[in-house]
Amino acid sequence: MKSPPLSAPAWLYRKPSWLQRLALGLVSILALVATFAVASVVFAALLVIGLAAGGWLWWQYRKLARRARDARPAVLEGEYEIEPGPPALEDRTVSSRPTVDSAPPHPRVP
Repeated sequence: MKSPPLSAPAWLYRKPSWLQRLALGLVSILALVATFAVASVVFAALLVIGLAAGGWLWWQYRKLARRARDARPAVLEGEYEIEPGPPALEDRTVSSRPTVDSAPPHPRVP
């Protein structure tokens, strides 16, 4: 059994008049203009807030750096001791002519 088709209001099927289309166009344009205006105001406000916050942080950083510079001592006092570092690498290449100061190379143990 088939259900009968639902009847819709007649105004859904009518073609809109030129006055309705003009009103819809004007309302659409006004909505777009209002959207762009609100977006630009919000963007400008966020930009000003961001610049103010960045300036405040920069100012605080300058103040902190100046206090750290003023607090450091002019001369470091104390004792120090030079500790030996790791041994330096030596050149152990075998030359073809033995020198007077050099000992013969040791044979490698297999």
